[in-house]
Amino acid sequence: MTIKTPRSVLTLIETCTNIQQLKQIHAKSIISSLSYTQFIITKIISSFLSHECLDYAKQVFDQTQEPDGFIYNAMIKAYSSSQTPLVAISIYNRMRARQNSLGDNYTYPFVFKACGSQFAVEKGKEVHGLVVRIGYELDGFLQSSLLNFYMVCGETGNAQKVFDEFGLKDVVFWNALITGYARQGMVLDAFWFFKEILEVKEVRPNEGTMMGLIAACIESKNLKLGREIQGYMMKDVGLRKGVKLESALINLYVKCGCLDGARKLFDKIPEKNTVVWNSLICGYCQIGSLNEVIELLREMHLSNLKPDRFTISSVVSACAHMGAFNLGNQVHRFAEKNGIWDIFIGTALIVMYAKCGFIEAAREVFNQMNEKNVASWNAVLSGYASHGQAESAIELFSEMRESGVRPDSITFLAVLHACAHSGLVENGKWYFDLMVKYYMIPPRVEHYGCMVDLLGRAGLLQEAKLLIKMMAVEPNAVVWGALLSACSIHGNTEIGEWAAHQMFESNAMDAGSYVILANLYASARRFDRVKAVREMMVGKGICKSRGFSMIEIGDVVHEFVVADKMHPRSEEIYLVLDELSKKLKMAGYVPLLALDEEG
Repeated sequence: MTIKTPRSVLTLIETCTNIQQLKQIHAKSIISSLSYTQFIITKIISSFLSHECLDYAKQVFDQTQEPDGFIYNAMIKAYSSSQTPLVAISIYNRMRARQNSLGDNYTYPFVFKACGSQFAVEKGKEVHGLVVRIGYELDGFLQSSLLNFYMVCGETGNAQKVFDEFGLKDVVFWNALITGYARQGMVLDAFWFFKEILEVKEVRPNEGTMMGLIAACIESKNLKLGREIQGYMMKDVGLRKGVKLESALINLYVKCGCLDGARKLFDKIPEKNTVVWNSLICGYCQIGSLNEVIELLREMHLSNLKPDRFTISSVVSACAHMGAFNLGNQVHRFAEKNGIWDIFIGTALIVMYAKCGFIEAAREVFNQMNEKNVASWNAVLSGYASHGQAESAIELFSEMRESGVRPDSITFLAVLHACAHSGLVENGKWYFDLMVKYYMIPPRVEHYGCMVDLLGRAGLLQEAKLLIKMMAVEPNAVVWGALLSACSIHGNTEIGEWAAHQMFESNAMDAGSYVILANLYASARRFDRVKAVREMMVGKGICKSRGFSMIEIGDVVHEFVVADKMHPRSEEIYLVLDELSKKLKMAGYVPLLALDEEG
């Protein structure tokens, strides 16, 4: 690689195909003293941004003595759409402080976008004031960005004011308002402005308008209004009805629980692409209709379309929910064979294998992933926790920290669950302190629930009670239930009654908690209290929800519900259950509630 002139640098940048090459070109330009010209710097930064290498672009930007307006705008635009939009606001502040630059009409739309992403209302209002002072209030794109900022932040009054005061409203401006109301769940307001736009001769609704309205209907699950919008779309011959709109309509029917309507709409679409197929497949996945999912995948294959990454991750997630290991494993092999892979599919497969009881297969997928994010690590950690493999979870957590991946609140939740299930009290305390004091992650109610469960299982009921009293958040039914359950196991009626009283006070008492309280009294042979609890349940109309289980046989998931005789082979099933019950009694098993029958 030879670099002698600015032209040779530009030629190399234009022919560059990857980040590594671009870094080499940048290094050579520095050695050749060619990286200090404004045009070369601008080109290098723009190239890194186009490759979505924001961190490296930021390093080059920070070393640039006097960036021009183009570089500032490019950086602000890139970071406004990134995971760290606060950096865009910081770069804007630097531009104003160091350069005393006012920016231009390309600067502010992305500053407003960044402010909206961060819900930085006051900063956005400050920038709005500057825009008015320098005379950009007539720029349509800028004003629609401002309107969108106010809508995202829930400032509907200010958004409406921006809309009312702007004169030349095109369809983009109307769409910003309609979509804004849709995002706020104000579906009737969005629909009202749709009717208003129909009265404006100079403006015609377009695909963006319809997408905003359908989004509002999806958010509010308002199928009636959605059908009205669909009716308008069918009548408006000038409206471009693309795949995005058709997929959105299918998604509307799916989200409203009308799968038959979604299927009818799907069947009417002459040329379906992967997005359309995914909309319906995802719908059946969400309700656990795996037989329909399998049929759709077969039809998709016959139409010479291959599932994409979204299809695969949706189906795998449904398999995890239903415990359908065989189908999930088949989808995994299909994805491998066809090279359909990303970090989301890998993580979904980890969850699926772990939930289906194959934690070793989950770990194997994890080990084979070239790229891992915190969700991937969390999936394996949660799998180990649910399988009671605390040592493996602790070892993996150490690997995670050594790899440089920062744990989040879900990570610690998984580790605490693992400690609770294995009785590792001191380890659990250490990890809780590590989360709070080292990583500065504020404990959520779920973390406290794990700690109460951990202490309760170990019989440290007084310590668990003290922890609840010191909680920084309001205890919920899970926290109280963990303490009550521990009291039932260890026979501590005093603390159990205290926990039950707190649950009554906070309306956190559910059917399961009543049963645990009855068990506690039964184990203490206080049958008068058992009777009182039972009568309270009857008086309040509370009954324990029926348990159910699922099992996969030959790619078909069978569901079994307590006292259900709808299954075609129910007689055989109950014969087996009776035989199992006899063997359990012979082995000395006594049901936990057998004692309250004596009362």
